[in-house]
Order: sequence, then C-alpha cells, then structure tokens
Amino acid sequence: MDALFARITPGHVARFAKFGALLIAFGLTTGYVTDRLTLEMAGVGALFLAVLTLLALPSQRSSELLGALAIWLTYAEFMSAIQSGHFDLWRWAVVLATLSLVIVPIKVQHLRQLARSNPYLPLGEHDRRTWSVAGRAGAPAPYAPATLAAIGFDPDADLATAGA
Repeated sequence: MDALFARITPGHVARFAKFGALLIAFGLTTGYVTDRLTLEMAGVGALFLAVLTLLALPSQRSSELLGALAIWLTYAEFMSAIQSGHFDLWRWAVVLATLSLVIVPIKVQHLRQLARSNPYLPLGEHDRRTWSVAGRAGAPAPYAPATLAAIGFDPDADLATAGA
C-alpha cells in the first residue's frame, strides 16, 4: 500500500478529481432534469462537486470556483423549476449552504496564513487583486506621460473628430 502512495503525484489527484467532478456534475444534472434529486442527494452532490472541483483546478481561485458552482447550481434549479412547474427552495438553500460550508475553512486558512506572514499589516494591503499607487514606493503612475507620448495619445484631442 505504501508503494502506491509513493507513486501518486498531485497531478494524478487533479486528473482523478476532474473525472470525478464530471461524473458528479452529470449525476446532478440528471437528477435535476428528471426531478428525482432529493434534498439530501443535492447537498451531498454539491459537497463532493465542490471538493473535487477545487482539487481538479488548483490554479484557480477557490472563491471564484465556488461562486461559479453556486451560479451553475442555481441555474440548474431554475431550469428544473421551469420543467417541473415548482421551485424547490429547500433543495436550493441546502446546496448553497453546502457551498458556503466549503468556503469557510478555506477563508479561515487564508486568514491564518496572512496572520503568520505579517500580523500587523491591514487586510486591505494584503489583497492581491487591488492595485494602489498611494502608499507604495516605486509604483508606476497609472498614466505615465512618456508612455502616452510613445503611443501618440493626446489627452486634449477631440475623440469625435479624431476618427474622421
């Protein structure tokens, strides 16, 4: 048994997770289409789909993946409601609650990592998605005059007559 774990790589895990996520997504889709998806099976399916999707796509942001799953599962619930004539609010709520239970430990782990790296830096400064000129030494200005001159941009030109 130890020899098996010695040969498995994270790439193998990601590959198996992709296959598993596709199977679960197909099963959930079939359940929604046939209107045979129970409340419990929807929750369990959403949990395994979320975990396998996070394992299958390690380079993507976890919150974006889980948000996409929430949108997809909401869309599936609405399509099921159009087909069957009734919207199963509890099933939809259980699926979204399951996805939120998956993201909570991820966010806690992220905050723990931030607290280990620099516990006195404000959370807004840790955000990788924002770009701020203020407070950053050596950061380039958003509109560098030399760059604008190199591309021939004249900020005072009338754009309506420029194309004529």
